[in-house]
Amino acid sequence: MKTPVSCLLAIIAVAAAGQAWAADVGRVLLAAGDTVAVRDKQVVKLVFGSTIQDRDVLRTGPASSLQLRFTDESILSMRENSEVRIDEFRFTGREDGSERAFFSLLKGGLRKITGIIGRINNKNYQMSTAVATIGIRGTHYLATICQQDCRNPDGTLAKDGLYGLPLAASSTSKNSVTNATGEHIFGIGQPYYAQDFDTRPQLLREPPGLLSVAVKGKSTKPPTGTGTEQAAAGGTQQDARGTTPPPPSVVLPRLLTGSSVTDSFLDSVTAATGPASATVPSVAPTIGAIAAFVDFFGFASDEGAYVTPSMLTLSGTGSAAILTGFNISGGTEVGPGEPPFSTSATGTLAGMVVDTGFGSSVNANWGRWTGGILIDEDGTFSLGRGGFHYMKGDLAPPDVVAAKTGTFSLFQVGGTTPTNSLGETANSSSTYPSMTINFTSRVASLGAFGWFFPTNSWVFPAGSANVVIKPQGAGIDGVYTGGSCTGGSCSTAIPVTLGVTGIFYGMRGDHLGAAFSANAASERAMGVRLYSCAPSC
Repeated sequence: MKTPVSCLLAIIAVAAAGQAWAADVGRVLLAAGDTVAVRDKQVVKLVFGSTIQDRDVLRTGPASSLQLRFTDESILSMRENSEVRIDEFRFTGREDGSERAFFSLLKGGLRKITGIIGRINNKNYQMSTAVATIGIRGTHYLATICQQDCRNPDGTLAKDGLYGLPLAASSTSKNSVTNATGEHIFGIGQPYYAQDFDTRPQLLREPPGLLSVAVKGKSTKPPTGTGTEQAAAGGTQQDARGTTPPPPSVVLPRLLTGSSVTDSFLDSVTAATGPASATVPSVAPTIGAIAAFVDFFGFASDEGAYVTPSMLTLSGTGSAAILTGFNISGGTEVGPGEPPFSTSATGTLAGMVVDTGFGSSVNANWGRWTGGILIDEDGTFSLGRGGFHYMKGDLAPPDVVAAKTGTFSLFQVGGTTPTNSLGETANSSSTYPSMTINFTSRVASLGAFGWFFPTNSWVFPAGSANVVIKPQGAGIDGVYTGGSCTGGSCSTAIPVTLGVTGIFYGMRGDHLGAAFSANAASERAMGVRLYSCAPSC
């Protein structure tokens, strides 16, 4: 017969075991649409910043997506209508043999980027399915289990079974796929398919479309309150101007066949090439563009961070590329932007583009178009005398930026020399702001700076901008006041408003193109700048 003391000790032991069972093992980086965790028979809504516990069952609904970072720095991205169970996750901060990362893919599809667990002790990581168990050899991979719920790109119903694709992490990266027929090894860029538990997995000639279709986030009703309050209440975060961005999506990796690329989660990733019969096709990166100019109303417009190949038309490639036209009427935005405009011009544009530059690491071109015609629904107008400042480069995958944590200082790579609405160019003592980004809190901090022209001078205080993650791209957006403009028709009694929008460039998301526009009562100033935190972030 147990004494009261022994009973109390037993209760304490059970409670302690329950606490260990419910240990936090990760947090949510992206949550779009219907995303929940089933925890101890309770359904918990998942939002940005939510903690994940051992033994959680993670679920996404239609048009929804979820991305998590675990304590061993691994990343799990779930597509719509998916379900993953955390069977056992144990990590003390080091590889001592006790670590475990055991999961079960019960429904749908995922992308898994492995972390510390399994890096040395491969058997300490596994992803189980009804068809086979996936093990790793230092890689990240895609996996989808089809159960009468998968469609091919042409709309036909896909065969049931497990589809997988090991992705680039190192030259020795592999997936081991084990079922009743034994263990089978597939290297990077080798898509495979297993029909059922008793059938040998087979190598496919090319990755099936059902593995590479990006998830689209489903919008939710914007809650009230600040971005921080909304996140705490289970809503979406607002951007700097108070508009709620569409929920982010999981963006599957962009592989460049035969090229050396890098990944923000892993060091020195070499793109998948594989054998000739299983080579991953080359995928052209999405283009991101920013612009700043004086519109026909006389306002300096920071036209936001647009994601569209057609916004800016450049002839030539690399450092020789020259802007020949622009149309920002149909682009999707990372920042809010302004009313849409398009341009048209007669004759040649030769000699009208100045102050050009090129960032080879992210294929970014910048410059200033000094002429042209603005056309919108109200008519035709001459481009403002400050010109059209632009930048165009390879867009960073949004999930790469979303997965970043910590604070990093950025250095300036290049950009245009600021101009004002009088057509003047800033002198050599003018600067752009220093910038530090806290990826954990998603805030960019800008230092004080000044632009100095022959007629007027602008001084800007330190300010901030929000880091914005949307399905079409990631960037920054903010507006702050308190600056001053003196000289000419400027008045010190009227505060200057500074708008900044930007977009992250590069496979690592370690470059940022930013457009700056300043408005006083009767004067305007603008410019664009490329920043980088490579290789530290």
